[in-house]
Amino acid sequence: MPIEFRILGPLQISADGRLLPLGSPKQGALLGLLLVHAGETISRDRLIEELWGEARPATVDSALHVYLSRLRRLLESAGAGSALVRERYGYRLQVEPEQLDANRFERLAGEGSEALATGKVELAAERLRQALALWRGSALADLQSERFAIAAAARLEEERVAALEQRLEADLVLGRHQQLIHELEVLVAEHPYRERLHAQLMLALYRSGRQVEALRAYQRARRALTDELGLEPSQELTQLERAILRQDATLTLEMPAKLEAEPRLPLAPAAAATPPRNLAVQRAEVRYARSGDVNIAYQVVGDGPRDLVLVSGFVSHLQLDCEEPRMAYFLERLASFSRLIRFDKRGTGLSDRPGGLPDLETRMDDVRAVMDAAGSERAALFGFSEGGPMSVLFAATYPSRTTTLVLYGTYAKRRDPDDDYPWAATWEERQRFAAEIERSWGWEADLKRMTPSADEAMAEWWSRRAKAAASPGAARDLILMNSQVDVRRVLSTVTVPTLVLHRTGDIDSRVEEGRYIAERIPGARFVELAGDDHVPYVDADQVVDEVEEFLTGTRPAPRADSVLMTLLLTDIVGSTQRAQELGDRRWRQLLDSHHEVVRRELNRFRGRELDTAGDGLSATFDGPARAVRAGCAIRDSVRPLGLEVRAGIHTGECELVNGAVRGIAVHAAARVVAQAAPGQVLASSTVRDLVAGSGIEFAEAGSAELKGVGVWQLYEAIAT
Repeated sequence: MPIEFRILGPLQISADGRLLPLGSPKQGALLGLLLVHAGETISRDRLIEELWGEARPATVDSALHVYLSRLRRLLESAGAGSALVRERYGYRLQVEPEQLDANRFERLAGEGSEALATGKVELAAERLRQALALWRGSALADLQSERFAIAAAARLEEERVAALEQRLEADLVLGRHQQLIHELEVLVAEHPYRERLHAQLMLALYRSGRQVEALRAYQRARRALTDELGLEPSQELTQLERAILRQDATLTLEMPAKLEAEPRLPLAPAAAATPPRNLAVQRAEVRYARSGDVNIAYQVVGDGPRDLVLVSGFVSHLQLDCEEPRMAYFLERLASFSRLIRFDKRGTGLSDRPGGLPDLETRMDDVRAVMDAAGSERAALFGFSEGGPMSVLFAATYPSRTTTLVLYGTYAKRRDPDDDYPWAATWEERQRFAAEIERSWGWEADLKRMTPSADEAMAEWWSRRAKAAASPGAARDLILMNSQVDVRRVLSTVTVPTLVLHRTGDIDSRVEEGRYIAERIPGARFVELAGDDHVPYVDADQVVDEVEEFLTGTRPAPRADSVLMTLLLTDIVGSTQRAQELGDRRWRQLLDSHHEVVRRELNRFRGRELDTAGDGLSATFDGPARAVRAGCAIRDSVRPLGLEVRAGIHTGECELVNGAVRGIAVHAAARVVAQAAPGQVLASSTVRDLVAGSGIEFAEAGSAELKGVGVWQLYEAIAT
């Protein structure tokens, strides 16, 4: 019976293509721990420490025995009962390399890396795609409350991103630079300190004939490094910028001759930058729905379980919308949990531009025509800005075709303030505004009002899209037509579940208008969001998180915040041998004494404990000098206990998710401590440079190849 263990995503066991039930969360945690250390013997004490920590019950030994027995029965049901091996001092899960997805990922990524190094670029791209396709989300996603899973997930995530960088490298050599631009823009936003991604984006833009944008990408990379880390870009990145400035011929793509001799392998689907995001929005086909005598342009993207019709504000352009990374990301988030249907309203974008201005009833007909053409019987409506009033009217008129209603940054009426609705502008103000928009349509086009936080790149896209989406006269007429809208009397007739979102500092539509709407739609939920931007695709997660929870009932997992911190990792030397010599009870007592000493020193040097499970310690510090001094103090303080430790220290970017620390810095610190000899406190060159002037003295400890990180110069702390 073929069996497969999966940790590159939520924990799974598959037998003959059938997922097996894992039982309770603690049962899953036990399996996950054994899989992370597949082939290694884990002592009973360590199993208990990792699974229960300080909260262990009085009957913990019996509980562990029960969970191990259940796991054995589960494995036996899949024909792998012998995989769980009992040793004298613990348990070992023995799996074949190809049975564990993490092992297959490592093998395929290694083959891809080797192929890339030897010039077999198509083979490299194929192998790396196959490796990345094994990922189903964040590693051990359902075990992130378990301490052991945090470090394992961080290491695996770093290996995933490294493989992704190599796959991008191969695709660049294969001439796929234009297809990579958006993916790279998303990636550099997520990993602003990874210079290789910045370099790949610059090269992709330059080879696509976008030299100015490539240089802007360099400036954004430089700002991220200097403003956040106080570091200048590397020599390699600076040299690339200079080569782009002088249009160096060496940057021109030349296909290697070896490519013709390589086997033409079918390519696996590319892994998404961050699951469950996808890049399909850019590739979605533009189709046309017939509404009366008018052709309405629309797109369908995503394959989620529910249809979501996006009713955009003012103007849109199906093709140009996705050229702005923030807008593309907004659409991709929506498509990640729905079948997203979006369209250009008649008179704008790629739709027909008949004479005259349509009323709301005509626009409702256009929505029905698009839904019919897309095969959507019922859908959730998401109307933002000017798309809000029409969405309200559609939901009230066609409740049988509307499952839910989401409104963002919208209004109930646009002109003639009164006691009931004092926030509307006067007719004269609306006319002046329309005239100003007509005059500035080729340049500002309402930018400052809609998104005060826009940068130069967004301003350029905004102007270009505006001119393509509508003429200056059409923009003026649309504003005047929208000024006639008043749906106040319709609000109380909406019967579908409704969510109303509004930002506190919205200039175009006051937050009071959002509250007004929510108060008058029966049962509507109102959520006030921080910020000034009227458009929903600036800080898109803030908006889409609410939408996703409302439509699916599940709030997406928190996204990581990146911070600079110093990590200290220690390891007890010869712990397995000492445990065997002392026995479980005495070894447990010795570990307790070790932890007590460690926590005392952490408190002394203002460290924050991450984990003291098993044979060592991991902690973070807000300054590298304190981390070095703490490492030396811990080493000296545990010696009277008859223990020797080694320590590794590194400062770098970390990602924080619900208190968990992840990222390349965690991975690097683990590699540094692995190089330390008994009694050594080793630090990276970053730490050594940052503590200059502190009085701490270092001795060169040589350079080492740190797996997944590269060759690093290491230094031993000899005096603090």
